[in-house]
Amino acid sequence: MEEGFIKVELGFGKQSKLLLVPAKNIGKIMHGEKIDVQLSEAEVVEQALKDPIKALPIDGTFKKGDKVVVITSDLTRPMPSYKVLPQLIMELNRAGIEDNDITIVFGLGIHRKQTVEEKRKLVGDDVFIRITCIDSDPDDVVSLGVTSSGTPVDIFRQVVEADKRICLGNIEYHYFAGYSGGYKAIMPGVSTFPAIQKNHSHMVEEGARASNLVNNPVRDDIEEVAGFIKIDFLFNVVLNEHKKIIGAFAGDPVAAHR
Repeated sequence: MEEGFIKVELGFGKQSKLLLVPAKNIGKIMHGEKIDVQLSEAEVVEQALKDPIKALPIDGTFKKGDKVVVITSDLTRPMPSYKVLPQLIMELNRAGIEDNDITIVFGLGIHRKQTVEEKRKLVGDDVFIRITCIDSDPDDVVSLGVTSSGTPVDIFRQVVEADKRICLGNIEYHYFAGYSGGYKAIMPGVSTFPAIQKNHSHMVEEGARASNLVNNPVRDDIEEVAGFIKIDFLFNVVLNEHKKIIGAFAGDPVAAHR
């Protein structure tokens, strides 16, 4: 190594890049806190599903004949849907929901459409074969109203017309919405560019910052959407630096997120 330089390894996609940084430019290298989790990822998911927060479990919320949409993240987010969906769908099946009554919707926001292989990778082979998987479409929405901040609540039609809605996501710092997860699966997840633009315009206001959920104008606007369209069951995960599930919270879309 050249004198006066420090090696810094940074994650880059599924690989890493090694950088040589002048030592004089580095104050401190910070690492995430190591968290010891006794349960496997599957056990963390199972425990959250069986013990939801301020909500009934799946078999008490869903019934045979319900048309269910499961909204989850697209390929730009680290949510490991393929680790959660098998157990979630199994619980829905036990509640009487058949595979052909379930639709998985990838919340694109304003991101590009995904390829077939990208969708398959996100949910896993078995789920992709069994369950209809579609991208949200900002050109096919239902206008439900306008929030008090002026954000149009224009939501993907298949989400609006479903009998019940489940939202997946991961919880991490979000630089102006406080944290990711929760009702963000709906707004901006399955909304439109004008709606997202209006909601995000509040990012310059006081309170719109990472880790803040109190009097955060962006988060408040997002959660006001609950008055227009309901999430019947939330399932959010917390990941470590290796993208492994170390925590999961299910149930009420606001209480479980908190």
